Amino acid sequence: MTALVALCLAAGVPVVLLSHTAAATYTQLASSALACAAGVLGFLAARRLTGNARHGWALLGGGCLSWGLGNFYWSWNELVVHAEVLFPSLADAGYLGLPVLGAAGLWLISGFSSVRARTTVLLDGLIVGCALFVVGWVITVRSVWEAGADSKLAFVVSLAYPVGDIVLATMAVLVAARARGGGRGIAILIILGLAGMTASDSMFLLDTSAGTYFTGQSSDAGFFICFTALGAASWAAARWPAEQNDAGVLTRWRILLPYVPFGLAASVVAGQTIGGGRVGAPEVVPLLAGLVLILLRQLSTLLHNSTLTRRMRYQAYHDPLTGLGNRAQFTERLEVTLAAGTPVAVVYLDLDDFKLVNDSLGHDAGDVVLRTVGDRLRACFEPDDTIARLGGDEFAVLTGRVDGLPAQARRLLAELHAPFQVGSRTVQVGASVGVAVATGPMYAEDLRKNVDLAMYAAKAQGKNTYAMFEPSMRQGFDREMMFRAELRQALAHDLLDVVYQPIVTLADRQVIGVEALARWEHPYLGSVPPEVFIPVAERAGVIAEVGVSVLRRALAEFAAWPGAGDAYLSINVSPSQMLDPSFPATVATMLAQAGLRPEQLVLEVAESALADESDVIGTLALLRSTGVRIAIDDFGTGYASLRHLHRLPADIVKIDGTYVRDIARDPAAARIVGTLWQLFGAIGLTAVAEGLEDPAQAQMLLELGCPAGQGFLYGYPAPLASIALRNPLTAA
Repeated sequence: MTALVALCLAAGVPVVLLSHTAAATYTQLASSALACAAGVLGFLAARRLTGNARHGWALLGGGCLSWGLGNFYWSWNELVVHAEVLFPSLADAGYLGLPVLGAAGLWLISGFSSVRARTTVLLDGLIVGCALFVVGWVITVRSVWEAGADSKLAFVVSLAYPVGDIVLATMAVLVAARARGGGRGIAILIILGLAGMTASDSMFLLDTSAGTYFTGQSSDAGFFICFTALGAASWAAARWPAEQNDAGVLTRWRILLPYVPFGLAASVVAGQTIGGGRVGAPEVVPLLAGLVLILLRQLSTLLHNSTLTRRMRYQAYHDPLTGLGNRAQFTERLEVTLAAGTPVAVVYLDLDDFKLVNDSLGHDAGDVVLRTVGDRLRACFEPDDTIARLGGDEFAVLTGRVDGLPAQARRLLAELHAPFQVGSRTVQVGASVGVAVATGPMYAEDLRKNVDLAMYAAKAQGKNTYAMFEPSMRQGFDREMMFRAELRQALAHDLLDVVYQPIVTLADRQVIGVEALARWEHPYLGSVPPEVFIPVAERAGVIAEVGVSVLRRALAEFAAWPGAGDAYLSINVSPSQMLDPSFPATVATMLAQAGLRPEQLVLEVAESALADESDVIGTLALLRSTGVRIAIDDFGTGYASLRHLHRLPADIVKIDGTYVRDIARDPAAARIVGTLWQLFGAIGLTAVAEGLEDPAQAQMLLELGCPAGQGFLYGYPAPLASIALRNPLTAA
């Protein structure tokens, strides 16, 4: 852009050098050609743009072309026909086409969209126009006015030149104030061009009034600078469309915009007064009008700033997605209420499995769910209660109604759980709700901790339920935090162990597989049961790390086991691991490192993770395509219906022990299990019965057609080396 500005300034140098030579008169033809070229570039820029900018550059190009044609008419009469050009003439019509079309074009190029922006620019334009008129009057307009003319038309046309230049200069300044980024360079070129035009027009009028003008004098250099700059601006606009600033907050340049020319005009009038010159109505009236307009602009700015302040305060205290309060509003009101000693309750809820909604249906659907939850919270609580979205899928309510909270929590859960449409899908939302009450003076941090504990207690109860805070929960919280810290240490130092339980054929008790199970032997807590540390790992968000650690160790130990060639390794994986896009690649890498074939690995996924919409299905299908086998674990405890079973990417179904516990004594249970075996066989699934504890169960299952089983009857979880390949003994 600097190079373009330098090129535009250099365009005037030949005129200055040739001003007193015989070739000076021919510079008129050159300026005409340059103006027409600038007009063509303006039209080309318009073809590449859209909307108001397209029309604006077309009008500016038309103004340049009009000036060029008018100047050709002047040059033709003066240089070819050698005839005196009358005033006014067609040449003047062409010249005045530039300020008329150019001003309209610059208005459209500026792209004022909002009513506020248009009002501001109108006031700014009027202020700048009044100021420039005062300066223009002192420099050129007064002399034209006093010189008069032979006719009224000639007088009007004489005044139209300086007034047109003032209008163009005003519009150029406003465009510059609006421009940002790459548009500033284009605005600079426009200002440079119109400044050159104004300078040459002013000197032309002064020289004409004094009778000293001649064609090709050095003052014509401004015309060359003008059309070179306008042509360069058109060329640049076609390649880098100008960005306009229509933001609500005014920049410093836009704030100062009207004051600079107004200050200049006031200085000119003051200088005349001090110097004893005449100061009449043409100077005083525009100056006073400008002062009134500045006061109006200040009032407009104050009103606008007040609106902005209210809007920004609203945004600072509200969630933009749901329209509810945000964490800042909730915290502030909670602290004020507690400081007043008013009895208050906090209801804190965390949506259950919301990540699955985002992962399976997309974030747009997740936003719909969050907005729906916000609407249902409003329906459940009173208008004077503070309802806030704290972030993510966490919501809180601050209410002064401390009676009947259990009933209120049940109503909230029922309201949230009602199904609703998200696009073509029907969605149901569950939540874990914690409730805590402060009936006396209390710190906000303590109440927030209490309600957090209540919410986690609700999650521990199985989700989609609520819990009221009880003091005993603090002990459970401290224990939870201790377990989380210790578990992270165990993961960091690879302290989790793996034990194995055999999977055997019921007919001959031959080991066909082993299931790897995680164990944690703490140095001073002793043996921590899986039913304790696995839920802790899930709540702490490290269950995927636990899974990877166990998988790595199990693969390495299984590869070194003598029975690996005739058996498979089965291991549980969590939904969190399945939702990790890199998990299939991780499994493939670990198998290669252990030297095992993919079909030697069976990954067990809980039935409850296999909802139709879950991305878990896609990951399992990808793993299965590599040769890894998939087992549905604990079948009968989740919600994967039988009609969907044939569509699941699975090879093995592990029947939960509750199905087979009483089959030796309950004929109905036996018929159900027998029907399941037939169903599984029909759709190509292998059945494994879990929880076998006595020979009668095993014999009944064998008679019903179940091929394989697993349970304490065949071995307790133990180190892999202790498992025999055939007829494993029951371990104590």
